[in-house]
Amino acid sequence: MPEKAGTVDEYLAGVPEPDRKALEKLRKTIMAAAPGATETISYHMPTFKEDGPLVAYAAFKDHLSFFVMSTEVMEAHRGDLDAFDTSRGAIRFTPDRPLPAALVKKLVRARVEENRRGRGPYTRRKPAVKRARHPMPDYVERELEGRGLMDSYRRRPPYQQNDYIGWITGAKQEATRQRRLEQMLEELESGHGYMKMPYEQK
Repeated sequence: MPEKAGTVDEYLAGVPEPDRKALEKLRKTIMAAAPGATETISYHMPTFKEDGPLVAYAAFKDHLSFFVMSTEVMEAHRGDLDAFDTSRGAIRFTPDRPLPAALVKKLVRARVEENRRGRGPYTRRKPAVKRARHPMPDYVERELEGRGLMDSYRRRPPYQQNDYIGWITGAKQEATRQRRLEQMLEELESGHGYMKMPYEQK
C-alpha cells in the first residue's frame, strides 16, 4: 500500500486498479454517511475524523480493509458482518466482493454517534471538573485547634480537606452544619472514615 502519500488523493493515485475504484466508492459512501467529517492521512492510510478518529481504509497486497475503529460497533453489528473476514475493529474485502453501501453507512453513522457521546475508543476525554476551593471558616479552625486535631486535618489529602469544608459550610441549617462538623472531628480523631465513607488515615 502507498506509504508516503501526503493527501488522500495522493494515496488513492498510488493504488492500482481495480482496488482504487473500490476505495474511491468506499470513500464516497463514508462522506455521504458523515458529511461533517474531515479527511486526513494517519498512520499511512486515509482516515476520517469527527470528534476524534472515526473510520479509515487502506489497500494491502491481497485485500482491502475498512477500519471501523470500534470493537463495540463491530460487535453490535456482528450479524451483518458474518459474511466478511473481520479482525479486531476492521473488515477485509476485495473489489469483486465489496462492502454493501448500506452496511458502510450504518457502521459509519454508529461511529459518528459513538464519538459524539464521547464513547469512542479514540475520543479525547473531557477534562475533569475542578472542585471549587472552600476557605476554612474561623469557627472550624477554632474547633480543630481546640481539640488538637489540626495536624490530623492537615495529614488528610487536599481534596478531603476541601470537601470537608465545603460539606460543612454548604449546610443550610445551623443544626446540620454542627452535625457535619462533629462528624469531621470524630473521623479525624479516630483516623477512620471520610464523610461517612471508608478511609484509613495513613
